[in-house]
Amino acid sequence: MDELHRGGRAHARHLTREEAEAAELVLPYATEALKKRKHRRKRQRVYDYHSGSHYQEPVLGSVEGRAQSVRIGKLRAARTPAIDLLPTATVLVRNEMKPVKIDTGAQYSVAGREWGRYGTKLDVLAPVDYREGFSGVAVRVLGVWRFDFLTQYQQRMQVDALLVESDTPDFLIGEDWMYTHGVKINFLASEIKWYAEDEKVVVPFAGIGTAQTPGARTAKVRLLKQTKVVTQTMRRVHMAVEAPDGAVGMFVPRSRRQRYLFLAPTMTKVRAGQITVPVLSLAGRTTKLPTRETLGTWAPVDSEMEIIEMNGDLERDKVERWIKDVLKARVEPLINEADLSIGEMADDDRQLLLQLLLNYPSTIEPRKGCPPMTTLGVEHEIHTGDAVPIKVRPRRHAHSEQVVVDTEVENMLNDGVIEESNGAWGFPVVLVRKKDGTVRFCIDYRLLNAVTAKDVYPSPRIDETLESMYGARRFSSLDLHAGYWQVPVAAKDRDKTGFVTRKGLFRFARMPFGLANAPGTFQSMMDAVLRGLAWQCCLVYLDDVIIFTKGSVARHVVALASVLERLSKAGLSLKAAKCSFATTRLEYLSHELDLDGIRPMESLVKSVREFPVPEDETALKRFVHLAGFYRRFIAGFGTKAAPLTGLLRKSSAWEWGEKQTAAFEGLKQELTVRPLLAYPDFSRPFKLVTDASIVGLGAALMQDQGRGEQPIAFASKVNSPTVAKYDITDLECAAVVWAIKGFRPYLYGRRFELVTDHSALSWLMRSKDLTGLLHRWALQLQEYNFDITYRPGSINVVADALSRARSGKLLEADNRKVHLQEPNYGPQQRRVS
Repeated sequence: MDELHRGGRAHARHLTREEAEAAELVLPYATEALKKRKHRRKRQRVYDYHSGSHYQEPVLGSVEGRAQSVRIGKLRAARTPAIDLLPTATVLVRNEMKPVKIDTGAQYSVAGREWGRYGTKLDVLAPVDYREGFSGVAVRVLGVWRFDFLTQYQQRMQVDALLVESDTPDFLIGEDWMYTHGVKINFLASEIKWYAEDEKVVVPFAGIGTAQTPGARTAKVRLLKQTKVVTQTMRRVHMAVEAPDGAVGMFVPRSRRQRYLFLAPTMTKVRAGQITVPVLSLAGRTTKLPTRETLGTWAPVDSEMEIIEMNGDLERDKVERWIKDVLKARVEPLINEADLSIGEMADDDRQLLLQLLLNYPSTIEPRKGCPPMTTLGVEHEIHTGDAVPIKVRPRRHAHSEQVVVDTEVENMLNDGVIEESNGAWGFPVVLVRKKDGTVRFCIDYRLLNAVTAKDVYPSPRIDETLESMYGARRFSSLDLHAGYWQVPVAAKDRDKTGFVTRKGLFRFARMPFGLANAPGTFQSMMDAVLRGLAWQCCLVYLDDVIIFTKGSVARHVVALASVLERLSKAGLSLKAAKCSFATTRLEYLSHELDLDGIRPMESLVKSVREFPVPEDETALKRFVHLAGFYRRFIAGFGTKAAPLTGLLRKSSAWEWGEKQTAAFEGLKQELTVRPLLAYPDFSRPFKLVTDASIVGLGAALMQDQGRGEQPIAFASKVNSPTVAKYDITDLECAAVVWAIKGFRPYLYGRRFELVTDHSALSWLMRSKDLTGLLHRWALQLQEYNFDITYRPGSINVVADALSRARSGKLLEADNRKVHLQEPNYGPQQRRVS
């Protein structure tokens, strides 16, 4: 045998397999001899992953049931962790997700026989006949199988492994394969990497050191491939995570330098080694995310904590554990914790909610002065085209008012809200006195708004909005702190916001109130910040954000966490004093919501529902005209109104009885229920109809949705003795200001038509020499964008009736003194009879 060793390759060519094994020759020499034997029908390749490496060669030994010696491959390492503790990667093979172990103590890559159906048997000679583990038990090698894997990063990975006659479900990637490919293992990053044809291949794995199921611990989440995210859009991006298929967990984004990129905390389920996360970019340009970038971590939760939906429930202790483990709430309480408005709930649920709020002190806690500007890069632009710069001389103020102006300017300078200017634009400062006696610092931007190109930013239909909240059990209402001041004005347009005081010319660095397109800028920013969450668990209207859920407080906390994380990433601050958390009742967009359902606020229909019983023919005419205006929406209107219209005939005597009462109450009921009261469609223009009298103010918000003008809401108000003394112009102006402010959720930020029976209102918006009350009203209206339409009182029947329907005596005085043109009831009477 020694001669055979010395003979090397030449002598080995003439050996039998048994002679080669007995001589303990190096395997390649013996294999080459076997391959050259001409009597063999099949040419076999050698499994030579270990050739040239530092591993010991297979030893000859005996096994039970075999008389002759066999080659046995042993593990090189002295000790190794149990199989369950090995680093584990997840791969796709034959359309199934399977775990594979990375075993640096295994000399060969080995798989149990059940893996045979996932691979292909190679026509090569196995390097050993048996494989022996630490237990000392040798298992027979069935051959060499080739497996084609697809990694979580969609990269191909080919492994040749020994298939053993064992029931073990494990697949061990040994050092034979790692050495051949030059694999590097990074335990800090929990990944192995190598190069295949100049392409870097990366396979993430779950770390060692715990006996948990792979993926049952916090894992890094990486991008599968380079991804482009278009600005102002939300894209659902597939990411790789080392976790078992079907596992449910919470994705928590890591802090990024790119503050304009948003990844929401997302409860998601692992599918094929991947999770889907909504990504939002507000960069102003297309954002590229590099391949395999780590974007966050994934932490497992119990299966009950599924993706946020509008139904289902969550257990409080599971959410509490998630907050502590993933969000790591701080121990110190919020400085304004006692002032927070929190709905009624169990003490444990309240503590759970507070644990969440502790994670966002910069968003929740009050701050001195002005809040910081958003970090999104969003700016307000003012497009004036070729308009010549406008500069209006400042108005004179009393000494006490000058002190107020100087103080406000000094405070805004210190907070960075304004800055000194030397531009060509300048507008006057106006102090508007509030009801509580304090004054508000305002700039008269009416002339600037007149030359500004108006933006049209779409809003959702309110019926869809309300329907999405139907059945919700908990509501949170968030109000931004000085929301407009958190948005910067574009540098190129700051001069256009200039205003003049006795101390000089200043301009706004942050978006001021009173600019025509400011609502659209703010709404678009908020929509972008909450894109992907809106309609699922929250709604946004300007600086008001509503979170709603149908499950327990725990589920509401998870939804609230998603919204607060978005706001925090955007650098937006809340005014906690105006926020409410997890309440059971909410007033939103002039509707009242609670567990019992959704209904219009009583104030919207109260004016019609409490319309007084007519005491004379004049009062009855007004009510019939009010109802007749909507006759097309009331089935059988002529029959239902007959007992009332009969009293208006000249031949009829006034006699109010049970039939008239029933008809009167029935028509009032018809006027205050759906579908006559339409849901507003924000894609269509609104029409606000107002009227005033000595008795009171009346208004109706209407819209044509293809069936003619339908009412959205009614409103009326009894005048105080002071207001009742106004002249007709002031009364009409008071009605307009009161109605617009009352219907602000519908009108603010969009163009609408104002219908009035007093043409002097057009003068109000154009006059430069207003003083006192009229000037204050004009400033309040400059934030709104509307066209004025004159409608004579004879046909302005809806608002007219609402403004006068209070008492017979007042109506009589009103008819004598104010109503200049008595309506023509003839045609109307014939139409409703």
